[in-house]
This record gives sequence, C-alpha cells and structure tokens, in this order.
Amino acid sequence: MVKYVLIQLCRCLFGLSYLTLYVLFCYLLFGWIATLVIVGVQLFIAGWLVWAMIRAPD
Repeated sequence: MVKYVLIQLCRCLFGLSYLTLYVLFCYLLFGWIATLVIVGVQLFIAGWLVWAMIRAPD
C-alpha cells in the first residue's frame, strides 16, 4: 500500500514538473500573452473532450 501511494505521489510530482516546464518553455518562446492563449485553448479543448466523454452514449 505504501509503495502504491509513493508511486502515485511521484507521478503527480512528475506531472506538475512537466506542466511547469511546459509553461516556462512557452513563456520563453512566445511571452506571457501567447502563453495564456495557448494554455487557455488547450484547457478549453481538454474540458470539451472530458465533457464529450461524460456525455457520450454507452
């Protein structure tokens, strides 16, 4: 059980690190406004996909 919890915590930490590096990389390439637009569009598409999967018929 402890091993499972540690693996999940490491996955979450890796995901947060990846997200931070992604946003930093976008900021360095494009600036704050473009980074906000890019991340906003990606979050919108991800939310739409989650909504579509929830609403999809079985």
